[in-house]
Amino acid sequence: MGKKYEESLLYALKNRQKMEEYQGVPLLVKNLPDSDEKGAMDPRLYEDSKKNLKIMAWMPSFLMKMDTSEKGIANLRKMFNGVKSVPCVEEKITIENRLVKAEDEYQIPVRIYKKSSGEVDTKAVFYYIHGGGFFGGSPDVVEEAVKMFVAKTGLVAVSVDYRLAPENPYPTGHKDCYRVLQWIGENKELFGEGAYRIFVSGDSAGGNLAQYCTTRDMEDGKHLIKGQLLLYPTLNMAQVQDEYYKPELEQYEMAPKQKRGLKKMLGMFAGMSGGLESVLGTKDVKNNYLNPYTKNPEGTPPTFLTVGEHDFLKMETLGYGVKLHKAGVEIKMVLYKGFGHAYIDNIGVYPQSEDCIDEMANFVREHCEKTLRTGENSLFSFGLK
Repeated sequence: MGKKYEESLLYALKNRQKMEEYQGVPLLVKNLPDSDEKGAMDPRLYEDSKKNLKIMAWMPSFLMKMDTSEKGIANLRKMFNGVKSVPCVEEKITIENRLVKAEDEYQIPVRIYKKSSGEVDTKAVFYYIHGGGFFGGSPDVVEEAVKMFVAKTGLVAVSVDYRLAPENPYPTGHKDCYRVLQWIGENKELFGEGAYRIFVSGDSAGGNLAQYCTTRDMEDGKHLIKGQLLLYPTLNMAQVQDEYYKPELEQYEMAPKQKRGLKKMLGMFAGMSGGLESVLGTKDVKNNYLNPYTKNPEGTPPTFLTVGEHDFLKMETLGYGVKLHKAGVEIKMVLYKGFGHAYIDNIGVYPQSEDCIDEMANFVREHCEKTLRTGENSLFSFGLK
């Protein structure tokens, strides 16, 4: 099955992008490829979502609260675990399944992705952590995205199937993800020099888990992570407001014809990141691991942040970017107009999803080359395509 969009839309998306500023920080804005309507959803996304938007527009607010009961979690998992991408990566990618022993002897499933043809580039490892609210999602949901990244870069990628809450309370899933990072660093025979040059990435709750890996890596003094790529990440679970973060609907531009449905959608999901204590099994969501938004970000490795214009996590994502920038961290922020949450789950469906992979590949390429130019492991050349 091929992509559901013409390549011309991907080119138009790149040609229409503009560099702007957000609170004094550079922000790459990806305008819609074929529409100038302010605050409008991408036409393809709107066509796929309009039925649900119309239902939400008239649904009472009390029916839209997150249900964390056993039945509610089961229903949400069905929604979060659905594979929305379409198979479109033409290059053959091999997938090897391995098990990594956790602290408590549990065997954590991981997948290793490599290009089947040509020389495999082992000078960096791309480590991806799926999202899903800490209680849902799976490597299957993001597999096409990981395969596309590998096809475009030639790098080796690792994806982890960490244990989910509420059956496995916090910090089980977080520790699983960090253990796999350590395992990559311990296996030069598998990953070459990439074992010491890791780029960690994750979407939504996976972004929180990726930041946790970075924080632990810094605390332990290993510095295996040379960059992190956080996609619409869950960063401020405690909903701490400051000069950079104020969760106000006035900060969202919405086209009049879609405004009612978008407001209901934003309202429904806005409470999700702040209502996960019962799912995670902890009341301490203000700690630096679950709420990295409030920790001192100094020393954080180069960071890539991306979020959609209508994402309920937009303000905390951009606010975090500002805080990183002010702390001297090298960052790149990308905003997709007309999109909300979870676009990396839609590879082959929307051009923005593929464009996001391109931006991620460029970020990894740039920062891996920088580590080589500055003398770190300088005996090795770098051949990303």
